Amino acid sequence: MTVLKTDLKAISAFAKETHEYANNRYDGMNYYVHIEMVEDSVDKYETVFKSHNDYLKARAGGSCHDLIEDAQLTFEDIRKATCKAVARIVLDVTDVHEENRLLRHLFTMGKTVKNYISIIVKMCDMRANGLYSRDNGSSMYKKYVAEYEYRRPIFKMALRWYGEYLDTEMLDEFWKELDEIHGYKKVV
Repeated sequence: MTVLKTDLKAISAFAKETHEYANNRYDGMNYYVHIEMVEDSVDKYETVFKSHNDYLKARAGGSCHDLIEDAQLTFEDIRKATCKAVARIVLDVTDVHEENRLLRHLFTMGKTVKNYISIIVKMCDMRANGLYSRDNGSSMYKKYVAEYEYRRPIFKMALRWYGEYLDTEMLDEFWKELDEIHGYKKVV
C-alpha cells in the first residue's frame, strides 16, 4: 500500500504554489480555478473507488495533474512532494509531445489506460474542462466535445479491465454526467 507523504491540503497547496510560480493562467484567471474543479470532481466521485487509498491517490493526482505539462516539474519532483504512485498518475495523464492535438491525445491515452486511477483523474479533468467551457461560453467547448467522441470509447473499454477496483454504478453515474456535459448522444 502506498502512503502519501503529506496530506491532501498540503498537496493541493503545493500544486497551487507551483502553478502560481510558473505564472500559469486558465482563461485569464489563476490556474488554480481549474485545479479546484478537478479536485471537486474527484471528491464528487470518491466512491467510484472501492479502496479509500485509491481515492487519496486520485485526489492528489488531480491536484498535481498538470504540474509536468504546464509547470515543467519532473516525475521526481512530484514523487518527492507526494509519492511514486501519485507521480505515476501525473505522468500517465501528461500529454506527450506530438505534432497535433489528436496525436497528442491518442498517444497519451496509451499511457493513461494502464492505470484505472489515471483514467478517473483524466475523466475528472475532462469534466472540469467541459463544465467550465460550456458554462462560460468558451471557444474551447467545441474542441472538448470533439475530443470526448474518441476518448469516451477508449476509456470505457479500458475501465472494463479494472471492474474489481471500481463501483460500476457510480462509474455509470459519472459517464452519464460526462455525456450530458459534452452533449453526447449514442448513435445506434
